[in-house]
Amino acid sequence: MASEDRYEMVKLLNREFTFDVDVSNLPCGLNGALYFSEMEADGGLSRFSSNKAGAKYGTGYCDSQCPKDIKWINGESNSVGWTASATDPNGGSGNFGTCCNEMDIWEANSISTAFTPHPCTVQGQYRCTGAECNTPTERYNGVCDPDGCDFNSYRLGDTGFYGPGKTVDTTKKFTVVTQFISDNGSANGRLKEIRRIYVQDGRVIQNSKVNVPGISAYDSISEEFCTAQKSQ
Repeated sequence: MASEDRYEMVKLLNREFTFDVDVSNLPCGLNGALYFSEMEADGGLSRFSSNKAGAKYGTGYCDSQCPKDIKWINGESNSVGWTASATDPNGGSGNFGTCCNEMDIWEANSISTAFTPHPCTVQGQYRCTGAECNTPTERYNGVCDPDGCDFNSYRLGDTGFYGPGKTVDTTKKFTVVTQFISDNGSANGRLKEIRRIYVQDGRVIQNSKVNVPGISAYDSISEEFCTAQKSQ
């Protein structure tokens, strides 16, 4: 929170986001996640007159999976068509989902890692219905890309880059740096590249390179990389 009633707005374009992490006790099968989603600072308080809660009470959530288990969307209850969860008394899903652009900075454990942009065709938080919510039967007809364009070093051919005792040694703490490069070198430009750098034991480690037949040796996420990745 930036204040009691406003979410922190993080501007990434032409900047870098850095954090330290220790995944030494996070085994395979678990996911330590850090991500951004394009929520409104006030949680939709000013956009929807029926929203009397705002960010102070956690309203306005959205992500690229267009979750339908959010109970309050656009200042209205998501109770129409609500189906309760068989295992969670507080869970379930309604007719509506809540979608927005998502940037997965960090999805990782001690064995593998990926960073993934999930773009949408809509801007800001959007209430979806039907096929536009990326339903299981029409997963790729929605307003967002639920798979995204990920960079996973192991899957992209460098099996010795990340993990216990590897180039990025996950038995020890390290620093994760993600850079968002614009096309004109300013925060007013257009995003053209997302770069990843690691720092460990005082040593700067550049990201691994793609080692997959038919794809160039990319080491960052760009439109060209995503087009090549999706073609495989």
